[in-house]
Amino acid sequence: MLTHSKLLDLWLAVGLFGGLLGMLELWYRFGLQARKRRSEHPDQLATIQGATLGLLALLLGFSFALAAGRFNDRVQLIVDEANAIGTADLRCDLLPERERGELHRLLQDYTAQRIVFYDAGEEAEQAAATAAAAALQTKMWSLVTAQAKAQNALAEVILPPFNDLFDLQAARLAAASRHMPFMLLLLLLACSVVSVASVGYGCGVVGKRNVVLTTALTFLISGALWATIDMDHPRKGFIRVGQQPMLDVQQSLQRVPPPAR
Repeated sequence: MLTHSKLLDLWLAVGLFGGLLGMLELWYRFGLQARKRRSEHPDQLATIQGATLGLLALLLGFSFALAAGRFNDRVQLIVDEANAIGTADLRCDLLPERERGELHRLLQDYTAQRIVFYDAGEEAEQAAATAAAAALQTKMWSLVTAQAKAQNALAEVILPPFNDLFDLQAARLAAASRHMPFMLLLLLLACSVVSVASVGYGCGVVGKRNVVLTTALTFLISGALWATIDMDHPRKGFIRVGQQPMLDVQQSLQRVPPPAR
């Protein structure tokens, strides 16, 4: 079943392909008109086509590499956060039974809020999940610091995993808002339009074209554009980071805390 974000992403893919294909056809007809006037020299057009396509390849490769890097960073952050939650839960076994049970419950609620944040479709839901997670952080930190003060030997064992857990939430929030610069996206789209237009115009000036190859080229360019944009927004669309590590740790937290010895 297509979600709202996936439906918009599908329309984006269709719009990119349809728009570039329409630009190819339009400038092919302009080229046919120029051919009748004999006002263009094919050799000059070949040079322009090579230059624009080369620039497009450079920009696409650069943008795709940056988007892929941000995507991989987000994946790793989810794995790190899931590991940090699991480590913090294990360290809770060192605490007295009452505090251990309370922290275990807080970690369950915290994990659930972090999953809600990722799956939220609206900004209001994201803000509410972030605020709830921050409130749970405050409660957890109060508990662990109180125990660390009461038992100094626990300080170096119990505090670091919770500190890492809180830092990773901030890192994930920062990563979620890090995207391709808008000006770079505009430049990429403009270069794609000019490249496709130059190919269509050149075919028109020559007076013939290979429909299959020119359409395939347009499809590949639009597909690369779509993949770059979609991968840069991994919480929406088809190319998603996924929450499996967090779901796995949430399932592991469903266990009943062992009794104190």
